[in-house]
Amino acid sequence: TTFFYERGQTRPTKYGFENLDRRVRDAIEELVTDGFVERDGDGTGDSDDARNGLEPTALGRLTSRYYLDLETARGFADCCERAVEGTLDEATVFEAIAKAGAFDSVTTRQAERDAIDGVLTGQPVGDDIGSNGQRKVLAILRSEASGTTPTELRSDAWAITRNALRLLAALRAFLDRFAGGHDANLASRLEARVENGVDAAAVGLTAIDGVGPGRASKLARSEIHTPANVRETGVSGLVEAGLDEGVAERVLKSARSLPAVEIGWGNDFPTSIAVGENDMREVSVTNTGEAARAEIRVTVNGHEMTSTGTYLRGSDVVPAAVFGSPDHDTLELTVSVAFPELPLVPVSETRTVDVD
Repeated sequence: TTFFYERGQTRPTKYGFENLDRRVRDAIEELVTDGFVERDGDGTGDSDDARNGLEPTALGRLTSRYYLDLETARGFADCCERAVEGTLDEATVFEAIAKAGAFDSVTTRQAERDAIDGVLTGQPVGDDIGSNGQRKVLAILRSEASGTTPTELRSDAWAITRNALRLLAALRAFLDRFAGGHDANLASRLEARVENGVDAAAVGLTAIDGVGPGRASKLARSEIHTPANVRETGVSGLVEAGLDEGVAERVLKSARSLPAVEIGWGNDFPTSIAVGENDMREVSVTNTGEAARAEIRVTVNGHEMTSTGTYLRGSDVVPAAVFGSPDHDTLELTVSVAFPELPLVPVSETRTVDVD
């Protein structure tokens, strides 16, 4: 039923139909080898059993759902591996998008090159960002994320940004499935920044209904950077920041509908521990706002100890191990809560424990 097959019936030599079986088998082998498809049986022959022996993997399903070419999907899978290793960052995400096959046809005009260099100078750019087209996409992503796109790049910025938002949503889904909620949240925040042109500190404001780029920037200038700040400042503070009273009331109501996280360590959380001793504690995580899917992560001196995915409604508790390691003078225990589907900056708190 594909266009390729229908055309091939008419002109078999032009479309290589004399080698169709081999081409199909080669394609299947590539899909199996790269982890997009798996076999239940041997996958050979012409029987229904052979055809039914092929099943898409989770990687294959996501690739199909977001209409990705295989090379782009491989790049997104590499990002997931970087995330698991703890080396995923903003630069890695933007470069994975810039190298996507959807942008292979992007070209750079001579008049745009100085503007591209101006955006990327001083920014980390991987050695594998080779073509001028990829550099142009990367420059547009970075400048759109801060609302500073040069005039020379604006003619193509809208189309590139629309495509990039679709790809960022796909990468978020990949990270959510194969890495973790904090990594998916990073992609979600970058997606919101590219769409709204706000800086990293104020991106959480875009989760509030009625707050777009203009209002987010206006609030940020008054040191209101998060939905929590909006709730704290109230209608009067929002009016002082430049919003009309009616708008301020609606913005406050919307901010109150988002998750609101409080982390509780307890009054007796230790400040020191003797070498060789262990003390298992529980830290409470409370959501006083609307319930949402979250990941709660506990790290000690930057190393992940536990990570829990949950639908955070009310209170939850997570274990926090305090151990007297002879290799450390102090322990920094951090509890962080991120929402993979919302562009909210993760909420985190740290306690320091001396090892005596």
